Amino acid sequence: MEDKSKVLKEATKELLEGVENFEKIFSNLVSNPIPELVAGSNYFLLRAEECKLLIILCNTALAALPLVTPPTSKVRRSQYRNARSILQSLVTSFNQLQLDFNILYPLIVPERPLDSAQQGVKTAKLLTIATKAPKVIKDLVLIKGICFIIEKAFEV
Repeated sequence: MEDKSKVLKEATKELLEGVENFEKIFSNLVSNPIPELVAGSNYFLLRAEECKLLIILCNTALAALPLVTPPTSKVRRSQYRNARSILQSLVTSFNQLQLDFNILYPLIVPERPLDSAQQGVKTAKLLTIATKAPKVIKDLVLIKGICFIIEKAFEV
């Protein structure tokens, strides 16, 4: 049992660290989007890959837990399943954002001045990305909250 407890603690710690790092990266995008986006043409694909690594941590923790956690257990499978579900949703969102960004990228640093249609597309795609940012941050905060609850359970 000690080994499983150690696996859970380590997976939770790494999950929390990953989410906090992810939150910093995404906060940079929110505060200064153009330089962040121009710096990497695969920005959202990289975020999706980071989510997949965090999903693996959730799966590791789930594998260490019994198939059915007792009602009195302070660490529950549902906590890791919820975090994993949020991360899986973020992977899908990031893949869609990457498609939007692929259209936007040539318009951020154009070779020639943009016509009104291109300017409209640029504005629409920036707006799409900007409106999804608060939900991503909210999702990250939810996962952090789950991790904090689990960490507190280990302290008792």
